[in-house]
Amino acid sequence: MNKRGQSDIIAFIPVVIGILIIAAPILLLANSILGEFATQINTTSEQAGAEVQNIHNTFISFWDYLIAIAFLVNVLMLFVFAFMVDSHPIFSLFYFISSIITLMFAEYVLAPVTVMFSMPSFATEVLQLPITGFIVNQFTLILLGVIVVTGIIMYGKFKGGGLER
Repeated sequence: MNKRGQSDIIAFIPVVIGILIIAAPILLLANSILGEFATQINTTSEQAGAEVQNIHNTFISFWDYLIAIAFLVNVLMLFVFAFMVDSHPIFSLFYFISSIITLMFAEYVLAPVTVMFSMPSFATEVLQLPITGFIVNQFTLILLGVIVVTGIIMYGKFKGGGLER
């Protein structure tokens, strides 16, 4: 049996959490290296210092948008999964199982991310990631909202299941 439909949504949740976990340490490393380098090279050439600062700012915004896009892809997969429920009933079973598991373990999976984001050593990096901070702080509520909306879509699909194609 083709299992691609149910594995996509289950695979994206750990990817989003993994990106959330590695974002702050990578930004700490980039801030420590590029910040000092920009200061040192600025004494030699102001243009070179400005270019290094531009690269640093681009790298920071890249991580914030990467996390937001990964979360959005996860949400879109829930919607696609909800719309595919009328093609085969097994999709609804896998949807419900993955939604329940996601809600049950969302707090436990996000606990290390929340602890990391509250550490004083990552204070600068957390402030540089406003979209990610919002997603981390509101993750369960956003996920519950997405599940409710996709549940409404699935309900509509089941009620409209008698239509001919």
